[in-house]
Amino acid sequence: MQYVGMAFIVALLALVWFADLFMRAPLGIKLLFLSPLLWATAKLLWAVYKRLAWEIKRRRMAARNQRAAD
Repeated sequence: MQYVGMAFIVALLALVWFADLFMRAPLGIKLLFLSPLLWATAKLLWAVYKRLAWEIKRRRMAARNQRAAD
């Protein structure tokens, strides 16, 4: 969990870069190379986001339970 924030930022930057490349590339390159890269990067970004949201929710619930126990 230590590097999830950095992984999110890197994946977001890669997604923006691939999207920019996608807009400039010819159709054949888009279909063969950039579409799978763009899709994989978006899936990675979504997975990291879900993991980060789950971790924040878990910590919030743990803090709430700790306060209730005090």
